[in-house]
Amino acid sequence: MEKFQATVNHQIRITIVGLCLLGTIFVAVYFNYFKGIDVVYTHLFYVVIVMVGLWYKRYVIQLAMFLGAFHIVMDYLSNGAFLMAPLLRASILLFVASGIYFLINQLECSHKNLDRVMKSVGDGIIVVDLEQRVTMLNRVAEELTGWTNDEARGKSFNLVFNLSHENAEYEVVNPVDTVLKTDHSTASSNHAIITDRYGNRFHIEDSATPVKDGEGATTGVVLIFRDISERTAQSERIAYLSYHDHLTGLYNRRYFEEELKRIDGRRHFPLSIIIGDINNLKMINDAFGHLAGDEVIYASGKVFKKFCRPNDVAARWGGDEFVLLLPNTDAEATAQIVERLNQAVALAPVDQGILSIAFGWDTKKQLSEEVMVVFKNAENMMYKHKLRQKPQVREDTIRTIMGSLYQKNGAEKNHGDNVSRYARQIGVALELSEAELETLNWAARLHDIGKVTVDPALLTKKEALTAAEWETLRRHPEIGYHITNNSAELSEIALAILGHHEWWDGNGYPKGLSGRKIPLLARIIGLAEAYDALLTDQPYRPAVTTSQALAVIVQGSGTQFDPTIAAVFVNRVIGV
Repeated sequence: MEKFQATVNHQIRITIVGLCLLGTIFVAVYFNYFKGIDVVYTHLFYVVIVMVGLWYKRYVIQLAMFLGAFHIVMDYLSNGAFLMAPLLRASILLFVASGIYFLINQLECSHKNLDRVMKSVGDGIIVVDLEQRVTMLNRVAEELTGWTNDEARGKSFNLVFNLSHENAEYEVVNPVDTVLKTDHSTASSNHAIITDRYGNRFHIEDSATPVKDGEGATTGVVLIFRDISERTAQSERIAYLSYHDHLTGLYNRRYFEEELKRIDGRRHFPLSIIIGDINNLKMINDAFGHLAGDEVIYASGKVFKKFCRPNDVAARWGGDEFVLLLPNTDAEATAQIVERLNQAVALAPVDQGILSIAFGWDTKKQLSEEVMVVFKNAENMMYKHKLRQKPQVREDTIRTIMGSLYQKNGAEKNHGDNVSRYARQIGVALELSEAELETLNWAARLHDIGKVTVDPALLTKKEALTAAEWETLRRHPEIGYHITNNSAELSEIALAILGHHEWWDGNGYPKGLSGRKIPLLARIIGLAEAYDALLTDQPYRPAVTTSQALAVIVQGSGTQFDPTIAAVFVNRVIGV
């Protein structure tokens, strides 16, 4: 359609120029031959030159040369001689045509440069006329609206620029309407969205400005807009993270504290608070790594989220603490929710470690009660339950860790049992108390618990270990210490695990302790472990006989082993 219209316009212009040129030539002949006037008609030549210059710039100089030559010839035929006046008038015609050519050329260059700038700018630009018909789209506007410049030209602005509010319940004012009504620039809100012709939606910000002519009259509107979808999404992510915990998706402490202030009112009474704290998270982190700990935290968050009703607030209060705010919930209903939480925790699956949470709760019934006192009561109850559950949870966690180690290397279980048996025999011979023997038994069974973090291939490697592999393996006493050193009750066991590879002469690891600076239980376990290792097939060597193993113990007395313990073991334990 547009090509057809351009063709029609071209034909009309050609017709007008042709008629004007023929009319001018006729007038020139008429005045020159019948009136004897050779000046007046040349003024008509300027009309044709201006028309051709505006519409067909490339031919204006040739036309001026033709009309100048025509005038000179006509004057010669009239006067019988070449005079200066016709030559001067012909030169003026050529000068005027040249000026028109260069002026139009400059205007076209400026227009092209402006067009290039508008098309290459990073913002979308749409220009409309007073009837809100699109006259121009730049490249970015084409991408965001789905319309090409040729397709959009002449179309209604509202059809091309489908503007709406991000919330369907609200409307966005048409910026072009506003500019045409007020004759002032305007800008949209941050909630504007455009939908392209294919249904894709983009968050935008835009501004519209009236287009003025040379006399200051408004001839249209230019709309400039940009896609801020990524920025909006980023802002939404930041807003989300400012009130949510990134790991569990629950609300964070900041949001909970604000909601607690808001909900702490009469219409939300009774108001209950449940606090939960993950048991033995540090032990899980030390044994299986922080990714396993994160999995336990995530599983805990899912449990809280599962029991969070529409008006409740579930939040991650701290590293291993969670809180559930229950408006309009009495103490009895809260206790039932806690019971269901405990059941869900028991059934929640985790790949490594175990999930155990200690809960505490309390209820605010009167306006006079301080909500933070209620919170503190719930926290105190949680700590009491945690203290009560701690021994069993610790034992279950250690059992899980050791089970993981035995799964990696089945020989570790027999090794632990043997070391525990030899260590107890040594402890009895040294006349240790029953409490000390019980501690020794636990330390001997757990002495290699740090190997749970070692690659199983390294534990069963038959070839000689590299320096880096030795360094990795030699870290297991430290790792075992960190896993078990999470309470005062286990501190002696943790120290025994840390020191069971120390040597009497100070050449052991990890701290290079010597003599009686090495804990007694560590010295006992060190000898028992070395003896069992000698009697057991290893990936790198076969087992030795009992006499050969005892010879090694005797040879290491005073260097690797405590000489007193070595003598007791050789003479009173094995010699029995």
